[in-house]
Amino acid sequence: MAAAPDTDSLKRSLRAVRESSRLRLRRVPVKGFLGVALLVAAASAGGGLARGVLKLPDFVMLYLLVVTVAAVRWGRGPAVLAVVLSIITYDFFFVPPYFGFVPLDLRHLWSFAVMLVVGLVMSGLTSRLREQEQEARQREARTAALYELGRKLEATLDESQAAEVLSASVAELLEASTVIWLGRAGGRLEEVARAGKSLGAIARPDMLLRMFEGDAPGSASAPIRVGDGTIYLPVQAGARMLGVMGVRGARQGVNLLEPPAGKVAGDFLQALVRRGALAIDRAQLAHEAEAAALRARAEETRSSLLSAVSHDLRTPLAAITGAGTALQDPQNLSPAQRAELLDTLCEEAERMERLVGNLLDMTRLESGAIRVKREWVPAEELVGSAVTRLEKRLRGRVLSAELTSDLPLVPVDPVLFQQVIVNLLDNALKYTPAGCAIAIRGHAAEGKVVIEVCDQGPGIAPAALPHVFEKFFRDAHGSVRGAGLGLAICRGIVEAHGGTIEAHNRIEGGAVFRIALPVVGSAPSLPPPAGPDGTEDAT
Repeated sequence: MAAAPDTDSLKRSLRAVRESSRLRLRRVPVKGFLGVALLVAAASAGGGLARGVLKLPDFVMLYLLVVTVAAVRWGRGPAVLAVVLSIITYDFFFVPPYFGFVPLDLRHLWSFAVMLVVGLVMSGLTSRLREQEQEARQREARTAALYELGRKLEATLDESQAAEVLSASVAELLEASTVIWLGRAGGRLEEVARAGKSLGAIARPDMLLRMFEGDAPGSASAPIRVGDGTIYLPVQAGARMLGVMGVRGARQGVNLLEPPAGKVAGDFLQALVRRGALAIDRAQLAHEAEAAALRARAEETRSSLLSAVSHDLRTPLAAITGAGTALQDPQNLSPAQRAELLDTLCEEAERMERLVGNLLDMTRLESGAIRVKREWVPAEELVGSAVTRLEKRLRGRVLSAELTSDLPLVPVDPVLFQQVIVNLLDNALKYTPAGCAIAIRGHAAEGKVVIEVCDQGPGIAPAALPHVFEKFFRDAHGSVRGAGLGLAICRGIVEAHGGTIEAHNRIEGGAVFRIALPVVGSAPSLPPPAGPDGTEDAT
């Protein structure tokens, strides 16, 4: 991962973006000119000391070296001065007649011309290299600033955070004050972020509204400037207008986009705003997508609930109504028929009670109203209580309980967890043919208690396996009645206990639902069994 750029370095480089051109025009490099004069004087003194050793072409090379050093060190202006001073001192001190400016040999004029041309070319090339280096550093600083802004925007969660990051970044990098307004319902603008010194009252709210609506001049691309130095830019992603941003420099009455460096600063400012606009647009679209998904899920839940109520509640109600109506005239019924009708009344009432109970339990789970009250309970007790509740429906079934002897106490809410086993057994009764065996198994594994409910039915369709614990989902068994909430409730209760529940198909046929519960804490020690006389058996 790339390291985050240094903020102080970014600010210095970006300040150079705004002021480099103006400084080149206004600031006279006095130190450079003095340095050139000292270099030429030193070269002349050194040449005078070596007059008996060096020849005239050697003095030319010496002065060209001075010109090169001046161009590299101080730029074009001092380099031109170095060329002029070198020609003057070369002619005055080293070209006969000495200490004069009239050369006896016209060849020396050619040397002067060569020195002048070479010096100017070298100063131009070195100055161009310096300018290109400065531009490259400025581009690097702008790229690093955009990267840093993008990195911060990626961590934002909503449009307000994205606007705050954009406002603070622009204020810090450009040493300005910023305000961001975003569009709201009804065509109004709402201030969501502010950084730097206060921008004060906005003098032209009508212009802001027209800009947001796309009617203001320049709102599509170029920013709008006003007399007090405030710049208004559209915050837009593509053709989607999101809001308006106001930027004003730290100095009163000074526009950040004033020439000659205004174009560079303006392009950089617009690049920052565009990058922030994309993040704001992404946050808004994500919020809209989330709201649409919630509406879709709510509509799906409403449709499923209406389906469950309209079918699964009306069916037992119709059976109860029919049985009750028939029992109103007992003279036409035999004792066997009355007993059958009473059994139907009880069964359908219990079925409706389970359905309503499941709906209420799912509502409590989703609202967070269920509080787990853990107790250390033997697994055998949980299984026995669940089997007792389904005793009538389990008649005619082969039910086996295979719990290992080393199974520890389970830290669960006994009422809630008993409902899990009841729902799993109820699911096995619904989706397996009559007479099909059902097994409950339990063992300890790696600090967890594993409980499995297995059957020998048709199993679960592979396409349905990932969805069996979803609300209102039912496998493709048209004859099975129910709202599809039992397994969803199982998952909610098990996860509330910190455990997991999975569904698999068995190799030998049928389905298995596996619950894994972590054993948290230390279980209390059980008292030894009582002896024949009622006292504790110490053996």
